[in-house]
Amino acid sequence: MQFIKNLLVNYLKAGIDTKNYGEINRKIFIINLFGLVGMSIILAMAFTASYYHNYRLAVILFSASGIFYLGRLILKFTGNYHLSSGVILYSLFILMFYLVYAGGVNNTGPLWIFMIAPVTLFIGGFKKGLMDIAVFLLITMAMLFSPDEILLATSYSFDFKLRLLLSFLTVTFLSAIYEYSHQKSYQDIQEVSEKYEQLAKLDPLTQLSNRRDAINKLEYEQNRITRNKSQVGIILCDVDHFKAVNDNFGHEAGDLVLVKLAEFFSQHIRKQDTVARWGGEEFLFVLPDTSAEQASIFAHKIHKLLANFSVNYKGRQIPITVSMGVNEINNENCLHEAIGVADKYLYQAKQSGRNQTIPAPPAQQEIRPLIS
Repeated sequence: MQFIKNLLVNYLKAGIDTKNYGEINRKIFIINLFGLVGMSIILAMAFTASYYHNYRLAVILFSASGIFYLGRLILKFTGNYHLSSGVILYSLFILMFYLVYAGGVNNTGPLWIFMIAPVTLFIGGFKKGLMDIAVFLLITMAMLFSPDEILLATSYSFDFKLRLLLSFLTVTFLSAIYEYSHQKSYQDIQEVSEKYEQLAKLDPLTQLSNRRDAINKLEYEQNRITRNKSQVGIILCDVDHFKAVNDNFGHEAGDLVLVKLAEFFSQHIRKQDTVARWGGEEFLFVLPDTSAEQASIFAHKIHKLLANFSVNYKGRQIPITVSMGVNEINNENCLHEAIGVADKYLYQAKQSGRNQTIPAPPAQQEIRPLIS
């Protein structure tokens, strides 16, 4: 019993990947389930047709069952969800055309076409699904209303044909409303989810990466360092005399200083760099493929640029300076050790009179900017 259960679970989970969106995995699971149930029903119908010596129908049904299983194999070995679902869907179309053509048992074969609308909309989505249904409907109408029924191996009454098509259109309409509502709801949920995910990564005041997002980026860079044997420069930056700004001008002014500094820093880093609000009046720079020495040179450039920088608050200019501690993450240290060292250097910079970087860049070296 456990063996059968495991077999079913493995069958239904074929092609599911944690890297996919949840909606894609849900569709893959349901398509696997539909393929399994459909294949089982078609196989049962094929054996029944063989029992009643309807060998032509039996061959068609066995072939359709095999194609259903082929779709599952494509999904398992290639992971191509679109190709797999297309094989299953269009083989179902062909089977339905045959049932309309041949009539099936007591001319009830065409009644199976009602499954086409929900399955097609589920697999193809709203727009593509409706286009596929329109093609299917046109071909079916051409077969049913062909002159002297030359495209049919059986005969249907006009009332049956009309009711069949009207019923099919009704099922299509209801299925389309459901699929559109589901798709719209999913898109709305995705947008809200992405919005909150983005908000979870940003500092609400400065709109920079927050501490959590900065740590995630540092961990990513640390993994990259292990592979590429490079280094990442880090700079811990603290606004000098920030408490005095709040005391003398008010917290609104303090917030404005942080916002303007965030804009200033963002304008002076490369695309691959990150500046984050580390906490309070502290900022963290993450500089990929940058040594501690290069990061120190960059910090020195920031000091020079800030010499001409001030924040205008209600007509009053607030001059801003910063203290910075510099280090690098490499193969010989870990993330938390590197940040701890940078924090120690930042403390030394503030104790040594502020408005400076420790370690200082080599005095004789040309200040080569990391930024354009």
